[in-house]
Amino acid sequence: MRYAFIGSGKAGQALAKEFARKGLEVAIASRRPAEALAPVAKAIGQTIIPESLQDAVKADMIVLAIPLGTQKDVAKAAENWQGKIVIDVTNAYGVSPEELGNLHSSVVISQALPGAKRGKAFNHSGSIKWSHRVREVRTRIFALALLIAGFATSIAVPAGLQAQEPPENIVITPYITSPLEGDPSRVVRLTTVLVPAGGATPFHRHPGDQWEMVQEGEITYTVKGEEPKVLKAGDAIYIPRGTVHRNQNLSGQPVRTVELMIVDKDKPHTEPVN
Repeated sequence: MRYAFIGSGKAGQALAKEFARKGLEVAIASRRPAEALAPVAKAIGQTIIPESLQDAVKADMIVLAIPLGTQKDVAKAAENWQGKIVIDVTNAYGVSPEELGNLHSSVVISQALPGAKRGKAFNHSGSIKWSHRVREVRTRIFALALLIAGFATSIAVPAGLQAQEPPENIVITPYITSPLEGDPSRVVRLTTVLVPAGGATPFHRHPGDQWEMVQEGEITYTVKGEEPKVLKAGDAIYIPRGTVHRNQNLSGQPVRTVELMIVDKDKPHTEPVN
């Protein structure tokens, strides 16, 4: 799979640096010529390759870290966005609703890139803070790569690795259950979860780390002993190993989330906690 970062600002550079630290070769591009980005790419790492926008959009996976309002210029660079995996890091801060046509920023980007498989991530994380959270960022980027691979490939769910039965009002659809590369003691599990209005999970924990992103609707996430947090479409949260938590749909509409877990092999994926 070929990766490209479109956008050479603070967010794009911060994320590209984490790929470079893992030795992953990625392209970086902007509306500027490739040669103008050579010093930026060199400063980020040896595996960062400056490219023209027209070449970068040919990548299989694109991290879009551009200012809102420039998405149409990027869209024109590709003949077809059908099937391309796009991670949307754009942020609507400082952009008025009128400038977005009174639409959610995610909708604006989706309309500009018809046919792309788009997910939103990292847009609520300050790029300056990432330098102080290197381990967490590396883990999140690795998880993001796994998530992308899940949408791009068809991987069977091995027998014996199915999760425990969810509450009867919640529908869990598995996409991946696969051994973690380099660590056979753990497995990677990617699912979508549909929670109907009024649906909820009991307090529980997992034998590993979990990342949850809301695709549609809003979910109330609660860590035991802490104040609840309402997560809306486009929001994501990292749930460390062993965290006792629950999800509740207190809205009047169904909620759909994408969940990625890296958990211990041969252990129940979910452990109820009273």
